Amino acid sequence: MKRIGKIMFQGLVAMLPAILTIYILFWLVRTAEAMLGGLFKALLPEGRYVTGMGLVGGLAITFLVGLTLNAFHVRELIGLSEKLMNRIPLVKILYGPLKDFVGFFAAKRDSRFDQVVTIDLEVGGRPVRMLGLVTRSDFRDLPPGIGAEGEIAVYLPMSYQIGGFTVIVPRSAVRSVEISTHRAMGFVLTGGMTADSGPGQAGNGENAS
Repeated sequence: MKRIGKIMFQGLVAMLPAILTIYILFWLVRTAEAMLGGLFKALLPEGRYVTGMGLVGGLAITFLVGLTLNAFHVRELIGLSEKLMNRIPLVKILYGPLKDFVGFFAAKRDSRFDQVVTIDLEVGGRPVRMLGLVTRSDFRDLPPGIGAEGEIAVYLPMSYQIGGFTVIVPRSAVRSVEISTHRAMGFVLTGGMTADSGPGQAGNGENAS
């Protein structure tokens, strides 16, 4: 029975990522169809609605929003709406962090902003290393006192949860690791039990650039 349970657990671990991915995609498709499909049913003559129009409409809207983001007036309008969102007490608590979180993974950044590093610490008198992501190396657009010249911000994610710590450290306090952000996050979030195979070994000990 113990062997059967182990095999079942291995099968579950292998299938769970695919199941969750399919479920999320299904939820997105169903939500788009439910929301926009109802709108199309109300606007179109009876009998003209075809199942799937809501999904196609959602994709078209997403594409058009992305296409118009480069227009100056649209960017100005978005900026004004963001200022308004940041003034509403409850909304600003949710909107700001979510926008920053999504922007961190979605935005095109200089390669150094996606750099994986380790920080040397001491726990119980023993040296340990923590894996982190460099999120900022320029503090000139922030209030004085947050970061200085020669310092960087490093995000230290925690295992099995969305959380972590952001520390400001000297550039000399970290060492580069030749691994992708995706693999590093997978390694940290699973407590070191999971990491995609492929190139990406520890660096030669040089400081982050």
